[in-house]
Amino acid sequence: MMFRNLFVLVIMALVFTACSDDDDGNGVNLDPVVMDVEVGGPTEPFSVYVNLEDSKQTKVARDSWDLGFYSGESGYRVVINPGAFMMAQPTEKNDITSVGPQDTVDMINQMDQFAIFNAVLENPRPDWLPESLNWIDNSNGDLNQTAIQAVSENPDQNVVHIVNRGWGVQDNPRGWMKVKVNIVGSNYQLKFAPIDSEEFETVEIPKRSGYNFNFFNFDTGIVEVEPPKDEWQLAFSSGLVLFRFAGVLVPYAFRDYVFHNRYGVEIAEVLFEDEDVDILEEYNSFGAGDLAEVEYQTDINTIGSGWRTIGNPQFGGETAVRSDRFYVVKTADNVYYKLIFVGLLSETGERGHPSILFERLTI
Repeated sequence: MMFRNLFVLVIMALVFTACSDDDDGNGVNLDPVVMDVEVGGPTEPFSVYVNLEDSKQTKVARDSWDLGFYSGESGYRVVINPGAFMMAQPTEKNDITSVGPQDTVDMINQMDQFAIFNAVLENPRPDWLPESLNWIDNSNGDLNQTAIQAVSENPDQNVVHIVNRGWGVQDNPRGWMKVKVNIVGSNYQLKFAPIDSEEFETVEIPKRSGYNFNFFNFDTGIVEVEPPKDEWQLAFSSGLVLFRFAGVLVPYAFRDYVFHNRYGVEIAEVLFEDEDVDILEEYNSFGAGDLAEVEYQTDINTIGSGWRTIGNPQFGGETAVRSDRFYVVKTADNVYYKLIFVGLLSETGERGHPSILFERLTI
């Protein structure tokens, strides 16, 4: 029996409902909630931000942005969109007009998800392959390990980066850009252009109080992506993450991947080594008195892909939710939820249909 179907039976027996009417008068759910996360099916065209407090989902096209400009107080950092399979490399030049297609000669056949996948399978592997882990942002959310270097107050120290915009949700290549980021006052100054353009555009992007990042799309300008930083805990998406594939750490394309909010959210994985564990019983019996016994992590990919297994026609295995773990989510306001994944597949066996069951723990 599929793990999802097992949970459906249990949930029906306990009379759980997808949207509970029982709250504390402030719109906060007190009863268990089952949520089907709306990533859009097998190709997962949406990134979805989940607020456990009010069971709200905010979904955006995962290729709707290119750069995220950090709004926090600890420096000026820029991230690239993993959901669009983007990659970036610094050049040794700080004049954007001096950078062109000639600077991408060695990159064209390297800085792309398919090129990296094929390189892993080559024998011998190309010398450049180990460097590819630096072409995306570290999946753990460490802003000191981003593909685009930290922005300096001295513009002469800010080099031009070449950016592969990756692939859109329709499997369309999004092109190559050149970018340079400076600091002007308290704002970011972004200079950008297609890689073969002799002209460039300039725009100032402010830090945005109340949000983790201010997001920018090369085609449309500043765009709304994440909700305010205190209004979500989990994000579901597809895209490039760091993964040890055939013995080498490289950017690798994942679906069904889960990040958590860097703003004060911490995650504890409650894992059982006993293969015969009744995970439903363990989940149901876990209460506020057990919170001190678990270990919380701040890496934003603590959940990542660990909640499911994927079958492979070559190597076997089953595509299913893991039945040996659940999670505890600690919010920035020190509110705790226990959460377990209850679905991955549709009724016809398609991926891209994650479901979660969660419940606020009263302390």
